[in-house]
This record gives sequence, structure tokens and C-alpha cells, in this order.
Amino acid sequence: MKSGINKVTFKSQGVNLAGLLFTPDNFDPAKKYPAVVFSGPFNQIKEQMGSNYGREMASRGYVFLSFDHIGYGDSEGAIRNNEKFSWKAEGIRDAVSYIRTLDFVDRNRLFGLGGCASGGYMPLVATTDKRIKAVATVSGMMSNLSSYFKSMPKEMLLQLFNMANDARQKEYETGVTEYYDALGMEAAVNDPALREGNEGYDYYMTDRAGAARYPNYTHMTVKTIMEDAPMTDAVHYAPYLYTPYIGIVGEKSFPKEGETPSPLHTGPLTQAFYDACSEPKEMVVVPGTSHVSLYDIDEHVKAAVDAMDAFFKKHTEWK
Repeated sequence: MKSGINKVTFKSQGVNLAGLLFTPDNFDPAKKYPAVVFSGPFNQIKEQMGSNYGREMASRGYVFLSFDHIGYGDSEGAIRNNEKFSWKAEGIRDAVSYIRTLDFVDRNRLFGLGGCASGGYMPLVATTDKRIKAVATVSGMMSNLSSYFKSMPKEMLLQLFNMANDARQKEYETGVTEYYDALGMEAAVNDPALREGNEGYDYYMTDRAGAARYPNYTHMTVKTIMEDAPMTDAVHYAPYLYTPYIGIVGEKSFPKEGETPSPLHTGPLTQAFYDACSEPKEMVVVPGTSHVSLYDIDEHVKAAVDAMDAFFKKHTEWK
């Protein structure tokens, strides 16, 4: 291991997962360092949000692991880009197991960080995995129950469920896995009106962080996601977390008074989780930031890291 970025692999669910391990300047493997395991937004790979936070946290003295989940990026896995909570939960647990094998990691200062979709996954894992000593989420999608059952009409939900069921049957009968554009990005490619003010498009479909910059990334996912994703709900288990929690969101992720909420107005999801969560807990609203800007805008990332660094130090023993 060296100072900076180290390519690593570890086993999960019988395959090799690829990771980037960020270490501080003047890294000394004989010392003990606080560590963070990161799991990212929907369909992201390790070079996107995770690398931005990895560099910043390493500059604060942390060892930081950003990795490709099974079937993503450089990791093995026959079915690609399957945003399935149960698979990603196993990836997080095995990432924790792996990083605890490193002699320079302080097991008493091991933390979990989840971004967007993994904002829901990380606290669910930490509810029963007490190797994680504190949890942070950034722009967390804490309740898919709210995003689907509580916001979509029955007819739309049934259409999505039938699509997923048909895809499962086809895969069972033929071995062919079907994919679709779950984020609705392709419609915006040919419609300037849909691109206007669309943070997701600006991030995922341009040189900023899309496939043009990261060829291993795709916005496509398996159709069967719709059998699983709507049932993932961290808010229900929030009272039983018992692990210190900090939720970090952008000021612009809350709709203004009279404004029609959009899919990126995710602040209320973290607010609901925070309200229900066990103590100790904190919630930080970063001024001037949005759901997506907290992924990669340097000053916004630094503000989020400032908050979680202070929280981690407050709730664990530092020597």
C-alpha cells in the first residue's frame, strides 16, 4: 500500500469486487487510521462520487474504500448493473470485513457512508452490523416506499411491476436479461426542454460524470429492479439503528414554498429518517447545495466532509 490511491480486490458473494483504497499523505502502514466504507448512488461506479469523497477524506487522515458492487464497473458478476438492495447489502458487509483485515485500520473507528440510493442501504446494513461505528448519508434516498407507493398512482405501479415480472419470466426461460432506462435519461437526449435544469442529466449524461468520462458507467439497469427497489425502506427501521447517524443534504433538495416537488427534492426523505432515528443523531443542511452538487462540486464535498468528520470524532474515541 502507498499514499494516495491503491487498486484492491476482495471477495463478495463468490466473486471478486474491485475497489479503490484512498490513504493519507505520508501513509505509514505501521500506524492505525480511521476508515470509511462508501457505497454510492444508483448504478454508480467507484470512480464517481466515491472517488471525490475518498480524496477529501484521505486528506483528513482517513483510509477510504470506494468499490464497484457485484456486476458493476471492474467487479465480476454475470448480471450487470442490477440495483438490488440485497446484493449491495452483502457487498457493503463484505467491504467492511475486508477493510477490517488491514492492519493499519482502526476497527474502533470504522464508519459507513452512503450516497443517494445507498443512503438507504447503509443504515439498513448498520442496523444489525455493529462493526460500523457511525453512519453518514449524503443526499440519501432513505425511503423507496415514499418514492414509489406513496407518490405513484396504482396504475403506474402495476405497469412497472408487470414489466419487471415479464422480464423475470423471459430471463428464466431464455437466460436473456433485459435492461431499461430507469432514470429517464434517454428522453432528455432528444428533448432540450427535459434537459433544462435537469441536474441528473447534467451529471450522468455529460463529460461531468457520464460514460464519456467513465466508460464503465451506464444509466441502464435491469427491468427486474422494479420487483425489489420499491420495497427498500430505511425509515421503517430508523428507530432501531442505535448507531450514531448524521444525515447531510443540500439546501436546494427541499422544495420552496409553493414549488412543485421534483424527484431531486430528496431532503424530506432524510428529514423523515432523522426524525424517526434513534439517538445520537444530527442533520446538516449545507447552504447553497443541491442533491447532485454534493456528489462532486469540490466546495460542497468539503462542506459535507467537514460535517461528517466532526461527527465521527464526536462519537468515537480518538487517540
